[in-house]
Amino acid sequence: MTYEHLRLGRETLSTDLHSKKRYFGPIPADPREHGATLGQRLREFRQRATTQDIGGFDDRKLLKIRLCADFKSAPKFDSIPGVEIVSQEDESIVLTFATKEGLSKFESRLTELARTGVATRKELLYAIEDFDHWTPQDRTGAALRDQELPTIEPFVLDVELWPQEQQNKRQTMLSSFLDWSRDHGIERMDDIRQPSLVMVRVRCNRIGAEQLLRHRDVRTVDLPPRLGVAVELLHTDIHQFPQIAPPADDAPAIAVLDSGLTRGHPLLGAAVGDAQGCLAPHRSPDDSAPHWHGTFVGGLALYGDVHACVQQRKFVPQLRLFSGKVFEDDGRDQTGFVENAIGEAVRDLHDQYGCRVFNLSYGDLNKVYDGRHVRGLAYTLDRLTRELGVLFVVPTGNFDADFADARTAYPNYLLTPGARLLDPATALNVLTVGGLSMNEASRDAQRYPDKIEDCPLARTNQPFPLTRCGPSINHAIKPDVVEHAGNVALTRIGGRLRHAGLGVVGPSSFRVEHNNLM
Repeated sequence: MTYEHLRLGRETLSTDLHSKKRYFGPIPADPREHGATLGQRLREFRQRATTQDIGGFDDRKLLKIRLCADFKSAPKFDSIPGVEIVSQEDESIVLTFATKEGLSKFESRLTELARTGVATRKELLYAIEDFDHWTPQDRTGAALRDQELPTIEPFVLDVELWPQEQQNKRQTMLSSFLDWSRDHGIERMDDIRQPSLVMVRVRCNRIGAEQLLRHRDVRTVDLPPRLGVAVELLHTDIHQFPQIAPPADDAPAIAVLDSGLTRGHPLLGAAVGDAQGCLAPHRSPDDSAPHWHGTFVGGLALYGDVHACVQQRKFVPQLRLFSGKVFEDDGRDQTGFVENAIGEAVRDLHDQYGCRVFNLSYGDLNKVYDGRHVRGLAYTLDRLTRELGVLFVVPTGNFDADFADARTAYPNYLLTPGARLLDPATALNVLTVGGLSMNEASRDAQRYPDKIEDCPLARTNQPFPLTRCGPSINHAIKPDVVEHAGNVALTRIGGRLRHAGLGVVGPSSFRVEHNNLM
């Protein structure tokens, strides 16, 4: 049997002159050598799978197929009798369940390819770079990889099994796994049974965890959500704290350019030097309900970790706090340019009080950086920095993610063009701050720790699901620094958003009784 090969860019057209079938794809330089190498790797896999993998609701082997670089989707390996595709983990990894007969069929075709250079459905064999089995390292989730198994036993783990579209297979697999877990002293706490998601929350010791990491039907093993803003903390009455002493008269000044400030707030009032309104016509300096954004940001600027201050029952301001109201946070149209309001506020606060550090938690969703010149507010901040010798601290901006697919798309969607920096984060002379997630356990996850309903998009110290990324002009690296931000969780069934318990604690987070904050 002969072939003629025609190079078409990176692809090759192979024409089988007997069958007249055509195959577009990469052809190994030496098909015989390719077949011999893969045949040896398949025999090694069969030995490892027999000695290292445990469990399974049937006697099939879990075969991990690594695709050649030119293939972006899984070939139809299930066209081989006895082979069933279970999952494509990324562009290069395909997992299949294979019977003894299916593996033998694979091996016989590779033997034929090694002997003659041709084989039935050779395009499937050309697509394969390597065979392996799903190792304990493959089954180790991101949080477990970073933090390792807890030292105190027993501990809780979240176990995801392989998806099964057919209900009878799904039920058989789950029942078998639960029986196996019970026999090995692993306690089931909760489970989810959906076509594309089968999970079990278990309590076990280290020996049980090591067995889970070798179980054929286990896709991943990971730690459950661990950190969250406690409900009890948010019910704290801030009048219970000791009276807050004002900072020294010569304490450094920090100015917050935002939606105004609630000057009479019990946690802030002692440190407030002045609050100005820069929006015509009313020029009110006060923050507006219901968001209290400026007050929230002012507390973070003044104290940093407000959560820690509450836990220590002590608030000691080391800075003088100033405020310039430069935008509304109530969804109403703003008639004037924010650039003008910021310019006025910065000059006044700099000239009157010597403010040199300005926090501006603002991002224009209509100005996603397009890779061209820096414009708008970013230009204004760069100019004010050079002229006055001040420093602006700005965020990368929040990304309006489509959470319908976020659970599987995170964090890759943060690298898309739509997730680039918002104005003014592109400014070169400012300090641009990105977000890292800290909390993982939503309010419901804390309230019902044995349930696995909520799935945090990010784990601790992973990118905040709404943060944006650089670079800025001329490939300048942005953000300059990162800080803990909030997180987002999705219900595993239905994909509803959860925010409660995942945010950053600020002064407007607490219960205030019998006090007029204005």
